Amino acid sequence: MPQPNFTHTPAFACFHLTPPNQGTAQTYWAFFQIMAATIRRTCPAAEIHLLTNSLSEVPAKLNCDQIFRFQTDRSQKECFDRLMVEEVACWQTYFSSDLFAGPTVLIDVDLLVQKNPFPLFDAGFDIGLTYTDSPYLHTFNSGVILVDPARRDVIFDYFSRISELVDGYRPEFQEWYGDQMAISAVLDDPDYSDAAPEIINREANGVRFRLWPTAQWNYSLPLDDKNHPIFAASPEPGILHFKGARKGLMLRYATEIMGFKAAENPLAPGGWEIT
Repeated sequence: MPQPNFTHTPAFACFHLTPPNQGTAQTYWAFFQIMAATIRRTCPAAEIHLLTNSLSEVPAKLNCDQIFRFQTDRSQKECFDRLMVEEVACWQTYFSSDLFAGPTVLIDVDLLVQKNPFPLFDAGFDIGLTYTDSPYLHTFNSGVILVDPARRDVIFDYFSRISELVDGYRPEFQEWYGDQMAISAVLDDPDYSDAAPEIINREANGVRFRLWPTAQWNYSLPLDDKNHPIFAASPEPGILHFKGARKGLMLRYATEIMGFKAAENPLAPGGWEIT
């Protein structure tokens, strides 16, 4: 795949709030460090932006280039009770800031990047999403979203609409899944159960979308009949998403399959050195 010539530095932008529980907070900073190490190897020219709020305590040596803070007047517990509202509002504010200058990939904290996604940016879309053909899952997964900066007004309007939709959802969806519901609603809740593995181009409300199967750029390890994740090398997908119980396999995958070294260090973010 040819390498595009970007005017501005490409970036990965990861939304993450520090959980109130200290043990959980440490675990998630470890996930961040593992994720960041894969980006540094796979996409050395890209920056890593942490998107968080004004309350989150961020480790001093976290492996990121920029920290974007969204101002909040709520407690951290209140923010977690409406996590999706906080997330999409932070997205909207970030994409109106000067940090959004080059092609950007929004990512969750529990990802491993195996291939460089920036060659996917070809000026042919504004928003890139990943979709699933499973009838048991949300059509779109918000763990990977590609955002092209060429038409900033279109991007701002898109995320404003996403934020507006999530603001109107019931509390349980403001806490979980509201972002994915809104992403689907903007595209009139499509059903792609027969589409995979096709790459789909669509336009809606003036936004040009490109849709990739999750199997290509947002893949999750399979589950067995007891819903336990199955550990297996999966070299083809560009990005691996360790959703739910799969998180317990993230460090093992990075070390055993991707060849990273991990050493416990209580002074490092998350308590681990990843090299």
